[in-house]
Amino acid sequence: MRWQTTTNWMLWLRAFTGKGLLSCALFIGTTALTEAADLMFVGGHIYTADASKLSAEALVVSDDTIVFVGSRKEAEAYRKPSTRTIDTEGKMVMPGFHDAHLHTFMGGRSLLGCDLAEAPDLQAVEAILSLCLEKRQQQWLVAEGLNLGFFGQSGPELSWLDGVTDRVPMLLRASDGHSVSANTLGLAMAQISVETEDPPAGIIERDELGVPSGTFRESAMDLLERYVPTMTEQDRIETMRAAIKAINQFGITSAFDAWVSASDVAAYRALEAEDQLTLRVRGALAYGHGDLFTTDTTAVYESNLNEREALSTDRFKLGAVKLFIDGVLEGETAVLLAPYLNKPGYLGELTYPQDELNQIVSDLVSKDVQVYTHALGDGGVRAILDAFEFAQQTHGPKDLRHQISHMQLIHPDDQGRFAELNVAANFQALWALPDEWIINLNLPVVGLDRVHRMYPIASVVESGATIVGGSDWNVSSLNPLNAIEVAILRQDWIKNDALTTEELLQLDVLNRSERVGLDTMLRAYTINAAWSMHQEAVTGSLTAGKRADIVILSEDLFAIPPQRISTVQVEQTFIDGQRVYSNE
Repeated sequence: MRWQTTTNWMLWLRAFTGKGLLSCALFIGTTALTEAADLMFVGGHIYTADASKLSAEALVVSDDTIVFVGSRKEAEAYRKPSTRTIDTEGKMVMPGFHDAHLHTFMGGRSLLGCDLAEAPDLQAVEAILSLCLEKRQQQWLVAEGLNLGFFGQSGPELSWLDGVTDRVPMLLRASDGHSVSANTLGLAMAQISVETEDPPAGIIERDELGVPSGTFRESAMDLLERYVPTMTEQDRIETMRAAIKAINQFGITSAFDAWVSASDVAAYRALEAEDQLTLRVRGALAYGHGDLFTTDTTAVYESNLNEREALSTDRFKLGAVKLFIDGVLEGETAVLLAPYLNKPGYLGELTYPQDELNQIVSDLVSKDVQVYTHALGDGGVRAILDAFEFAQQTHGPKDLRHQISHMQLIHPDDQGRFAELNVAANFQALWALPDEWIINLNLPVVGLDRVHRMYPIASVVESGATIVGGSDWNVSSLNPLNAIEVAILRQDWIKNDALTTEELLQLDVLNRSERVGLDTMLRAYTINAAWSMHQEAVTGSLTAGKRADIVILSEDLFAIPPQRISTVQVEQTFIDGQRVYSNE
């Protein structure tokens, strides 16, 4: 039995013995609290993310719960012989990071497979693929994380793909998750030819003669994916186990898995049953109707949705449904309010026509389901905001905390609607820099004015909206510190590491006016994201009574130049007071 607070003990004693034993009650209450102290953090900067007390000198944990946050002197009253003290002098203690948008299975698949995500150029991509080709154990060579910024608007073409290998079928998954590319042998295995038609909501890139040139977008990806060897149930569990280990290594203790299937739900439940789920997960079930972005049959989807509470566990909650509103700017599948420059009059196409989208969202809201969405173009963002407004007018306000992710473009007229509709703006801040994607792929098709409006984080914050942070891993880096630095500087977080302040001023910036402060981004990755996951009463800040989900950083983020934030290391990660990662 865990001891209760001093006040509760005083009330108990008064009820049974009267007021005469007040001093005894205080003594017993203090002793009870002291007996409960298992872990103390002292010496460093403790950032709480609690607006009532942003900083503290000491933190005390009992079992799985934070019991004290305050001065070092007061914390000593909780010490007992078995209390373990962690000296964090020169370091920073903060709530565990909350990644509000990642893909656990796909992240694990990149860790255990052929991963191209860190390749700095096309030559490096080719070198990695050569090594993977030698080590492959299956018929197909499959690789993750291909950077489309290394190619033209039509993506990788057969001349290059066959140059990598013409000996085995090859499938390369783009890092944005919205296209795949295959060599000639891969196309032959999938029985794809000039006669193959574009599927609904899909695009097959073709040469001037109409012959498939190697890259397949959106629903057309499945024409190839269905021929790639699939994983067993145990393989999926091991893949997700590897991913969760990596997630903990970056100080992440809670995550919103942004697109889960019935297989993912089963894997999470199996991992928790084995006491291996060292992460709080809120899952967004892939919407089960339509031609695009479904993972299960309609019957399986409906069953999982109806049984979402029964399928949830202590650390895994099946709490939302994921909708894709549009695609991405590369490949021109995102929906815009003004046409693409290279396609006069073309705005892109919504995954669901507006009337249908309104009804889908309204039906989910009627069932008290949180709606979690992908919307990248300003037309896609407006469409889903309109759907949320329709649902609110139909059913009245509900505290469901819907989310829109990515939002590369938001029309200024729509920025204030997030707060009005109680919708969280889920930014992948790591993308808010002038990299090869924006310069080589986006700029030619949307123009400079719209590039200057991309990822308007500061504007949305100023509008009063709640912003949350997510990585979209394995699309991009899992490290929250990388994204936090980019949000603050909107520059290349790798190139700026060794620059002086003067040199930093010369590095390219993506819209300087959209920079935000460190506290804004820390809150986006802690208490704000916890709120978006409906768990702010449990996690998200270092507050007495909340679970002890804690991270120790190697340096105090507030004491270093912002360009060094991405160089700071996670030293230890705790969930429920138990250490799940140490860099020792």
